Amino acid sequence: MVQFTHLFQDEKTGERPLRMFSVSHIRPQLPPLRPRKFKQGEDADAYHKNGWWEGVILQEWNNGNYLFMFHSDNQWPKYVVFGVNQLRLHRTWFNGYWVPPVQESELAVEEVQREEEYNEGDLVEVRNDEDGSNRSWFAAIIVKPVGNKRYLIQYVTLETEDNTDFLEKEVDTSHIRPRPPDIVVPDQFVMLDQVDAFYKGGWWKGVIIKVLSGDSKYHVYLATREEMEFKHDELRLHQDWIDGKWTKPSPGVCISKPFCISVDKCSSVIFMYKFLTDVRFILFAAVI
Repeated sequence: MVQFTHLFQDEKTGERPLRMFSVSHIRPQLPPLRPRKFKQGEDADAYHKNGWWEGVILQEWNNGNYLFMFHSDNQWPKYVVFGVNQLRLHRTWFNGYWVPPVQESELAVEEVQREEEYNEGDLVEVRNDEDGSNRSWFAAIIVKPVGNKRYLIQYVTLETEDNTDFLEKEVDTSHIRPRPPDIVVPDQFVMLDQVDAFYKGGWWKGVIIKVLSGDSKYHVYLATREEMEFKHDELRLHQDWIDGKWTKPSPGVCISKPFCISVDKCSSVIFMYKFLTDVRFILFAAVI
């Protein structure tokens, strides 16, 4: 009988599911490993949706990220770009040993990554994924810890129904992260910049698909599959909180062979982005 640590049966109470597994479906956790370079065609695991998914490296981009293809036919989209901190070399647990074996030079300096802890008054962001989307983060303040890795937080942009105070909520630590550092963009965002857009009181992940000349405004394709217009000061560069560190995105993306598109061709950019976010649309277009 095992209990998951990052999957929830009831996110409001923090209850984690218990499941019965055969010993053949259980293995030890890999020790924390240093980030590494990958080669095209190398088997790897990607950290995605609170688990490690098997796949293969298709291409290294010039910004240090990698285009990854999932082996699972049930995973959509099939192709996703991951940072090096979200990837590890694929290994198999066989007869009590890792294959290939873990070399001492691969081990991270910190052997154990401790659970993030927060103090009263800390400025944080809280994930809103009641629909399972994990697409937006809302600024909040830690009111107090309540035990069992849970905290009482107060939002700074969401109010109660009677609009008399800011909304308070009890959340699990896995739904909390520190406030991201500011990355100054003094001039303009550029095509394909991965950004967060301030919308409905929270920061929503998206990508720049059109720069409106002279207006400091942009068309952003959000993870909600909506295209919306935002001002420069309503956007920030997207960052991911992974293993206690902030991972910065690149200022622009151009996919090289065999997935080469031109950044200055807006229609091609939109086509590729929708390919990465809505494979069903692209498969239909490909058939036509």
